[in-house]
Amino acid sequence: MSQASAVGAPVSTGQNPAFRELCWLIIAAWTLTSLTSILAPAVLPYTTARYINVALMTGFTFFHGVRRYGWVNITAFFVIGVVITNLTENLSIVTGFPFGHYSHTELMGPKLWHVPLIVGPIFAVAGYVAWVLAGILLGEPEGRQSKGLMAGKGLIAAFITTSWDFCVDPIGGTLNRDWIWANGGGYFGVPWINFFGWMLTMWLIFLAFGAFLAARGGSPAPVTDRRWLAQPVVFWALIGLQFPLLLALAPTGVTVTDPAGTVWAVDHLLETMALSAFFTMLFTALLCALLLTRTPMKSAPGLSQR
Repeated sequence: MSQASAVGAPVSTGQNPAFRELCWLIIAAWTLTSLTSILAPAVLPYTTARYINVALMTGFTFFHGVRRYGWVNITAFFVIGVVITNLTENLSIVTGFPFGHYSHTELMGPKLWHVPLIVGPIFAVAGYVAWVLAGILLGEPEGRQSKGLMAGKGLIAAFITTSWDFCVDPIGGTLNRDWIWANGGGYFGVPWINFFGWMLTMWLIFLAFGAFLAARGGSPAPVTDRRWLAQPVVFWALIGLQFPLLLALAPTGVTVTDPAGTVWAVDHLLETMALSAFFTMLFTALLCALLLTRTPMKSAPGLSQR
């Protein structure tokens, strides 16, 4: 997949150090919102916190992404993510492909056709973080941009994004009642095809973004600022840490019945989600952090190596 983008795409405002500090503030606000919704749901219900957090992550995507890709390209990424996600979800709800047969409940808010408006932005912003993490894993901070490495970036980013879905989907279909699987599934009521469907969807998003960048020509600006690169790593780790926290607060002896009629123990459900996050999301964040720590970075004109 091509990593080309418009020449000069990272405009001067995108290189402003204030954008980096703003991203840290967004991460802090997201953390506070998440903790409040988990520890004090009477103060901030989960359904309300979800909209606040998606708005915060959208801001993070734009203010973080503009530094390398520029406003036009990072906007294109967001739009591509929203459009493709909405199309594949609507297709699956009608036909069963690529996620299986399911429907969203009213708790997810207003819809475009059959899909809640919030779904597209959720996967667009999660996909952006995964895209940056995939770049770190492939050595982009060192300047490695070979076609062989870049061809797999979209696939690796799709794996990373789907690892988050792997953790959250069973909770969404049981505890939160955000969606209903018509025939249930073996993974806490979720069918296996759902996760391969998200692999395909995210790969299509990254493929389309790569094609868009290639069509604009040029190359993305190298960024050697470790603190800029560390922000998506920290964000991903914090998202993953929600699941062990939910497990720590899980009641014992309480069960929940999914829409297909299968009964699950709540503490067992959350234990599985915490383990899934530990060995997928948190492992990815740890690996990226170690790579940033031990990898010498090549200097780039006009960009800090701090």
